[in-house]
Amino acid sequence: MRFEEIIGNDGLKRQLTQMVDQNRLGHAILFQENPGSGALAFALALAQYVNCKGHNEGDSCGECSSCYKYNKLIHPDLHFVFPVNGSNLLSETEKKAPISDYFINQWRQLLLDNPYFTEQELYDNIGMENKSGIIGVNEAKRIFEKLSLKSSEGDYKTMIIYLPERMNQEASNKLLKLLEEPPVGTLFLLVSCAAERLLPTIRSRCQLITLMPLSREEQARIRTQSVPEDFVELLDQLLSASVAKRLIDTFSPWETLADYGREKQKEFCIYAESFLRKMYLASNNLKEISDITEIESAVINKYVSVIKPDFYQKVFGYLESALRSIDANVNSKLLFCDLANRFYLSI
Repeated sequence: MRFEEIIGNDGLKRQLTQMVDQNRLGHAILFQENPGSGALAFALALAQYVNCKGHNEGDSCGECSSCYKYNKLIHPDLHFVFPVNGSNLLSETEKKAPISDYFINQWRQLLLDNPYFTEQELYDNIGMENKSGIIGVNEAKRIFEKLSLKSSEGDYKTMIIYLPERMNQEASNKLLKLLEEPPVGTLFLLVSCAAERLLPTIRSRCQLITLMPLSREEQARIRTQSVPEDFVELLDQLLSASVAKRLIDTFSPWETLADYGREKQKEFCIYAESFLRKMYLASNNLKEISDITEIESAVINKYVSVIKPDFYQKVFGYLESALRSIDANVNSKLLFCDLANRFYLSI
């Protein structure tokens, strides 16, 4: 990943590349973020930059052999650790002591599709049903094994640890030893959403970089890079039922939304705002600046001529209220039943 591909925190891009160019890059960086702010994307871009053979003008070239392998996440000096647990994708033997390497193919695909994914999306992707992930002692041993080897091709062996706050005590102690006496040419990049839960001694051995939260517009850009078809379908169902004045048909979509996890519920609300902004632009003959995708266009065209202008202002307010309610742990069935009813009444 190149820095130019990352959404938001533009000043941080310049800061990181200058640290490399001026030889001020430490052996361990702790990226601290609110979920979905892009810290993992920054870690990838930095790892690619330090090993790029022709980086210039504040970014990796994207064309050398190193960049080619980083773009596919298959560079031999790039390693990943992330929280795992028992999964239906593992054999009975692997379930006894799961480690990140068992899920590396799923991890790579998830990361290539969307480097802004949430913790729950990771767990869903690797088949962890109703379990929390951990980074345990077996994982720590693998880190030691991988970093004890010389780098294969690049100047740095890079270890990206996603959510290090999920380490248990034994794994934390082993990582601390590595941070105190790092192997030559090793770069640790830790991506955390709760850095205060790490051992103080681990935090003290890292350069701390805090990402600014993304604006609502930047969040919308991220979510619309890969249009969530299930969200489009749910909005289609809500709008169809509301326009036809069939209240009972709103039950299915709100029940589906109520069954989602909190993070996915918030993603739906943010995406719905983006979708309706596009519909509003289309209703004002401004499709050329609306960035409507082919999937969205098929739905928007059905309703754009039958929905009144005052609908949009009302529903934006309802979606904002829903986002606040999700954060306040309001009962999700009541929340989304109410939201569907307000869609119905507003048309």
